[in-house]
Amino acid sequence: MNLLGMFARRPEPGKTKTRLAKSIGNAAAAAVYAAFVEDLIDRCETLADQFVVAATPNDDLTATWFRSRTADSTSVEFQPDGDLGKRIEWFFQQAFEKQFGKVVLIGSDSPDLPPAIISRAFRELGHFDVVLSPATDGGYVLVGLRSFSPGMFAHVNWSAATTLLDTVRAAKEAKLSVTLLPLWYDIDLIENLGTLIALQSQTGSEAADCPATMEAINGRWSTIEPALK
Repeated sequence: MNLLGMFARRPEPGKTKTRLAKSIGNAAAAAVYAAFVEDLIDRCETLADQFVVAATPNDDLTATWFRSRTADSTSVEFQPDGDLGKRIEWFFQQAFEKQFGKVVLIGSDSPDLPPAIISRAFRELGHFDVVLSPATDGGYVLVGLRSFSPGMFAHVNWSAATTLLDTVRAAKEAKLSVTLLPLWYDIDLIENLGTLIALQSQTGSEAADCPATMEAINGRWSTIEPALK
């Protein structure tokens, strides 16, 4: 059985996509991020035997927000406290305790992540212990494991130029085989949003369709357009 998970947070103006918000404002950034999540949920619910959203913050508003947007078959769980490494380790530990064979985790900052990359991640886990899809900022947009490796993420520098490198080194120190998938990107800055808009307008692009995201962008265009210039 394959498990696909996604880390996501309930959109809150002023607390969501804060770097993007510096260019387009808190309300627009929260609205666009909410659309990211909706597009990813819609796509990812059919890409594995089980799909789980690991959400934050841990409160009733978050539970209601995500459960109103997910199918009955999708599990909504709360991320524990701790840094990103501890939360990623928690995700994989509980997934393998539930006897899933291949487990893949994505974030919610890449709404146009091609489903082919996710599908390839599961295939590659038949041959490698760890799969990673690098991000253009030095991190990664996807990580997959075929067994639990305690402490693998403990010494990774997060949101750094060496995030991917640190993870690859940690995996190799643990004697795990690693393969890298195609490069993709997170949307953290206004230029990343410009990339998404360009890919969505290009026929034949490998990027996944993002109807909710494009609707949100078009709805806030008077705010977003000046920031792109």
